[in-house]
Amino acid sequence: KYLTAATQVWRVTGDESLEHVIQDFVARLVALQANDGYLGPWPQNSRLTGHAPNCGKNGGDTWDAWGHYHVMLALLLWEQDTGDAAALQCARRMGDLFCSKFGSGHRLVDTGSTEMNLAPIHSLCLLYRRTGEERYLKLALKICDEFAATSADGQPLAGDYLNSALAGKEFYQLPKPRWESLHPILGLAELYLITGEEKYRRAFEHIWWSIVKLDRHNNGGFSSGEQAQGNPYHQGAIETCCTIAWIALGVEMLRLSGNSVVADELELSTLNSVMGLHSPNGRWVTYNTPMDGVRKASAHEIVFQARAGSPELNCCSVNGSRGFGMISDWALMKSGHGLALNWYGPCAIESRLASGNRVILEQETDYPLNGRVQIRLKLDKSETFPLRLRIPYWSRSTRVGVNGKEINGVQPAQ
Repeated sequence: KYLTAATQVWRVTGDESLEHVIQDFVARLVALQANDGYLGPWPQNSRLTGHAPNCGKNGGDTWDAWGHYHVMLALLLWEQDTGDAAALQCARRMGDLFCSKFGSGHRLVDTGSTEMNLAPIHSLCLLYRRTGEERYLKLALKICDEFAATSADGQPLAGDYLNSALAGKEFYQLPKPRWESLHPILGLAELYLITGEEKYRRAFEHIWWSIVKLDRHNNGGFSSGEQAQGNPYHQGAIETCCTIAWIALGVEMLRLSGNSVVADELELSTLNSVMGLHSPNGRWVTYNTPMDGVRKASAHEIVFQARAGSPELNCCSVNGSRGFGMISDWALMKSGHGLALNWYGPCAIESRLASGNRVILEQETDYPLNGRVQIRLKLDKSETFPLRLRIPYWSRSTRVGVNGKEINGVQPAQ
């Protein structure tokens, strides 16, 4: 989670000192990988089994498949921007380990804690798209089938995300409505992009709309007591990691649908929950960012995660800044042969058109303090292309002008 957040924050800022920190971090991380591709904390006989004798006082469930998922995701993001061959090789070796262990015979679903441990479906899809190696896609499809697995007495072992969503069930009604389920659900979006099969897209979009309708709080946060409850006014803790996962789900929803309302939701979560979960100086984040505004440092609320030498490190503290970093994923997106501008705020965003021509969009604005946004475009060479501007669904009066000439027919939710 730390590496994913750091990489995405670097994408937003281009900060050179952060880049050097990440380079060193990645080099030290990949050097710890075992010969078989394992990169986790458990002894040989307990790896990717779901249980370890040194987990807790009397042994207990392990989430090292979940841990591998997050490391693979982070390394693939870093390699995408830097071409770091060692990072890609490390991710591939983890993917190969999963394929050798769960490609046939053994099932990943049998490792338990399936909201977490089935998340590698997402990183395996990303690895397939990066390498074209069929074994990664084959295992991802097998894990998707395992979503519907049941025990000998018919009890669900996993979240049944595909079939239940296609049947119209709300997310909170699924067998595994905890927030971690959003990460394996991201695999459905990737399977649609890879295969083109509509069932994956329909299931993914149904789950997204279900959460908006029944579990997204008025501050843009998601989860009540770390899971969906079907009640957006539920007073359970709105955990930082849950909201970050919700934003990641929204980014994929926006990529799939192009629906500007999704970008409105991303803005709501970013300007309220992501801003609100950080301390003013950025040193700490919350575990819970409740609707009443009372905030406490995660190091105080989930102190059980503290370890000697790193008392302020926990799941939320390393994950919170990703909320800002993900702005890089949805602020400006490709739209046909043009661009779609989703983010309003003082900034300069650089991109390339389908032709390869470089374009920079500069914004002068105090948004959201007021509604005036001035945009300047700079291109390496003159070109005509469509530029779509997000008109929020809540906007009651919107005016758009180009070079002093007003554009007619502007409507919200566009």
